[in-house]
Amino acid sequence: MISAALGNLLIIYIVISNRKMRTIVNYYIVNLACCDILISVFVLPTKMLELLAPAEWLALNNTWCTVMSFLQSVMVFASLLTLVATCFERYFAIVHPLKSRMQQGKRRTYRILLAVWLLSSFASLPNLLHGSMAVINVLKSEYGTIARLTCMPTFDDEFRMVYFTILFICLYLIPLALIAFTCFCIARALLRTSILHRQGSLLRQEVNRRKVGKMILVVVVSFTIAWTPYFLISVITQYQKENYFDKHDYYFTMLSINLFGFLHSSINPVIYLTMSARFQKGFMRLLRLVVCCQKPKENVGHTSIPDPGTSSRYSPNGNINNMPKIILT
Repeated sequence: MISAALGNLLIIYIVISNRKMRTIVNYYIVNLACCDILISVFVLPTKMLELLAPAEWLALNNTWCTVMSFLQSVMVFASLLTLVATCFERYFAIVHPLKSRMQQGKRRTYRILLAVWLLSSFASLPNLLHGSMAVINVLKSEYGTIARLTCMPTFDDEFRMVYFTILFICLYLIPLALIAFTCFCIARALLRTSILHRQGSLLRQEVNRRKVGKMILVVVVSFTIAWTPYFLISVITQYQKENYFDKHDYYFTMLSINLFGFLHSSINPVIYLTMSARFQKGFMRLLRLVVCCQKPKENVGHTSIPDPGTSSRYSPNGNINNMPKIILT
């Protein structure tokens, strides 16, 4: 929980503090980091408290249940849709670079991110209307019963099946299909790139683009592995003829898939710092700032343009005496 929050805060700081890092794809990475921070700070602690603490210890009410269900749903959907936008950005940058230059723009990126949050919130609205705490018996034995509180949806059967099916198709299967298509095209372009790179005919800018593409592919794969069990179980349980929520297996299943999904919030910063040289430089820059208590140097390697009236380069006579003198004090 703490590592996820700190790691993603580090990623946000690296992007914001360095103008060169404020690229289109990094804006999407910052949005993913914001989702991971909200999950690790709000959703993860309360969800683990719900699943691990004895029922008699908690005073969780239905309002808490609905708010946490809404937040978790919004964060997961926002992360997935942000990955879709990121994959399409990399798809155009790598496969169709000319179109990418025409379509890039901060305003367009902001509009896409706004649409991501609005769509995720709208799709999660029913969770604010239906949700309640219920006690489930996790384990029964001759020594007693272990009970836990859990938050469950209170939709009627017909609406619940329709709602979760639509969510599964529109906000999981379709986005995943789009991600798979773009990732396939990106991977094919990357293979072609490796051949050109060996032949020495690839520009440095193109190499950097493809390195970012590889990093995004790893992020997508890790997200898919982490959250697929959550989506599958959420849909499967809606079609159970018997009351699946009364089974003690439900508790252990939900504990496992939630932990597995929340783990992804800690993995993303590791991927960025491992696979991106720019994020590594930003991290080392921050580390030197913290350890040495020095202000980060700006405009390193940039020289000022001399005044035409004082520089011999611009002087009509080219007299060396016209060059500016350095006075040491």
